[in-house]
Amino acid sequence: MKRLWSVPIVLSLLTTAAAGCSTSGEPSGGSAAPKAGDKVTLSILSWENETKMKPVVDGFKQKYPNVTFDFQYAPPVKDYIEKLKTLLLTNSGPDLFVMALENRDLIDGGYTLDITNEPFMKGIAENNKKAYSKDGKVYALSQSSWVGGIFYNKDLFTKAGIAGEPKTWQELVDLSGKLKAAGITPILNNTQDAAVNMVTSLFASQTLSQNANFDKEVLEGKKKYADGWTEPIKIWHEGMVKPGFITSDMVGLNGDQVVSEFSAGKTAMILGGPWNIGAIDKQNPNLKYSMIPVPGLKAGSEYYFGAPGIAYAVNSKTKNKDSALKFLDYLSSPEGLKAYYEGTGQIITAKGFEHTVHPSLETAYKGLLSNRTYIPMAEWRKHTEAIRNQYIISLQDLLLNKITPEQAAQSLDKKFKEMEGK
Repeated sequence: MKRLWSVPIVLSLLTTAAAGCSTSGEPSGGSAAPKAGDKVTLSILSWENETKMKPVVDGFKQKYPNVTFDFQYAPPVKDYIEKLKTLLLTNSGPDLFVMALENRDLIDGGYTLDITNEPFMKGIAENNKKAYSKDGKVYALSQSSWVGGIFYNKDLFTKAGIAGEPKTWQELVDLSGKLKAAGITPILNNTQDAAVNMVTSLFASQTLSQNANFDKEVLEGKKKYADGWTEPIKIWHEGMVKPGFITSDMVGLNGDQVVSEFSAGKTAMILGGPWNIGAIDKQNPNLKYSMIPVPGLKAGSEYYFGAPGIAYAVNSKTKNKDSALKFLDYLSSPEGLKAYYEGTGQIITAKGFEHTVHPSLETAYKGLLSNRTYIPMAEWRKHTEAIRNQYIISLQDLLLNKITPEQAAQSLDKKFKEMEGK
């Protein structure tokens, strides 16, 4: 598997590079800012593709006809982060770009504009502000949150004689066996996502439920990753991998293939979130499905995946600061929130736009509101991308029978020490 640059190393390089963001690729500085009414081209790098962002872009251009867009897209997570790094390193960084939990280290290098006191921030949820802040200042606009879990096909459950939703991990394991015995693929999971991952939720129910400060204590050197991750990885391996419900050939699948198989009724379960719903409904409008959390060992200890949504940041070196801020202002307005919801299907948590969630997410939405959600990147505040990537590699190596569950957990500590230069 391709080895990534570590974020801190790249950021140290960025510190010595001019992070220009004109669409021509020229370094920033030296030219006057455009006057009101001047023709402006805003460059934007998003991991929400142009189709999803079309309602937002079209709505903004109607309001500001002098602005056109140089819209670029890269799929999350790895490809997007690598492309953004490359653009910044070559002095061609975009005016606007996505900040996610995985690349918040860009704040440390000074590459995002402080938007704490901008008027449009008043309606943004406090959790979303906190996720993209440092030292009390906010550096990106996140107007949505998301919740994910296990999508399941109701008809396939019925066909296998499964009467209800699993409340415990063992019940999930048992029903997977029933599905397999009925000739139905129980689940497809490529383990390529650290956020939408069974082990992540098992960690929350097994470790965080006992010690809410575990992630903080790791950073403080009081705990090791292996202290909290070994048991969840073992539970997943014993329950899903050993019985052959999740298999090594799934590693090569991509997200679109997984969704297509689910939409076609070829697998009973997949892991996903709101971003999958549009494709599922388009591919099979008659599919009866819903979402459940990843259950814990005991009933009532289940967790969904979830966190503040991605955020849009303004490059601190932009020549088009006024227009870029207007874009964020539009994104947070009732009109912009509506357009963003229509294009992306994300759950809007900013004030100014009320909406109902998709029927498949009704129970999951309650889980979001009651804080029954977790993803590790929200708490991996140090070496986030390096640890995330190691996590994925280790789970895939475990699926490929290259390492043990214990070694998979220990690899996180080894990576952390490596990043610390120890």
